[in-house]
Amino acid sequence: MNSPKVVILAARRLPQGRYGGSLAGLGAVKLGQLCVEGLMADPALPQPAKLIWGMARSHTQGMNPGRTIALGAGLGVDTPATTVNMACGSSLQALIYGAQALQAQDAGPVLVGGSEAMSDTPHLLPGLRWGYRMGHRSLPDVMHQDGLCCPVTGLLMGETVERLAARHGITRWASDELALLSHQRAAGADFSAELIAHLALTRDECIRPEDTLASLAALRPVFKEGGLITAGNASSLADGSAALLLARSETIVDAAPLARILGWSEAAVDPLDMGEAPVPAVRRLLSQHGLSVPDVDLWEINEAFAAQVLVCARQLGLDPGRLNVAGGALALGHPIGASGVRIVVTLIHQLRKRGGGLGVATLGIGGGLGLAVLLEVPA
Repeated sequence: MNSPKVVILAARRLPQGRYGGSLAGLGAVKLGQLCVEGLMADPALPQPAKLIWGMARSHTQGMNPGRTIALGAGLGVDTPATTVNMACGSSLQALIYGAQALQAQDAGPVLVGGSEAMSDTPHLLPGLRWGYRMGHRSLPDVMHQDGLCCPVTGLLMGETVERLAARHGITRWASDELALLSHQRAAGADFSAELIAHLALTRDECIRPEDTLASLAALRPVFKEGGLITAGNASSLADGSAALLLARSETIVDAAPLARILGWSEAAVDPLDMGEAPVPAVRRLLSQHGLSVPDVDLWEINEAFAAQVLVCARQLGLDPGRLNVAGGALALGHPIGASGVRIVVTLIHQLRKRGGGLGVATLGIGGGLGLAVLLEVPA
């Protein structure tokens, strides 16, 4: 028996706030609730029978934040909800789980997405439960300990990308050029179809249209002396939320699908090579569907670091004119748990502006993992 066709009925996101900016203090649960409420405000959409939510920094957000988001956003008390933590891949994995549930025909419409309030991540006091006596104690930053540092390699994500860039001959100049292009594209993009305006923020807050190659070149490397990664060519820490409503195509009555999910793939590489994990994921995905790179109309590779995107794009042979055409996380920010679905939301709306076609969304994940999703937007 053929698997049911899984379609996307709605694709929206909040504007992304800069670290310590307009969305600071709201928390990831509240951001998620606002996004779900905004997406489900369309009366033509069917109510979801399940919610699957990505969140990578859930400290202080309560047990199973997905359930709190579902109830807080007004979904019925009979709506099951699950929270997924797969670091940068959290919400894209939530999308995959949602599609799998629909293919198994065990659920009606599934609402998937993710949220992250990076401004609100706490510090910890390990050992306090059993009391402190003499001596100094550390105050670990959740952002650093459970997000930016790989427990397998002991290296920060940026340190692994420095190694990757050196191996592939990526230059500082090329990285700064890509960062500038990302800001220019994002500054000129029309995101109105995907944004859910919030009283505190109506536009993406991290975009820097004033950047120049000279201003980027003046920034000092962050991770090593003489390195190439700076605050200007790495993604901004950000707060945000993004969501999709999925359904089986044969169950749709009133709502018109925006896109169809054709497939997905995952891959794993050495954690030191985390940044290039999208490459095997994409190659596997294209092979599964008998496609080649030129068959794909638009690409979204999460811009965690400019150097990492350059490594992936060169290995895959991607046309720069089809890649991250509205800018990426270098300009928009990278709210970890939301970013996977955020790039899918942008991909769908950019394909719609261009008359439809095939799109691939992919990202690298700390620990050496990669996810990729193939979708089709009708003409």
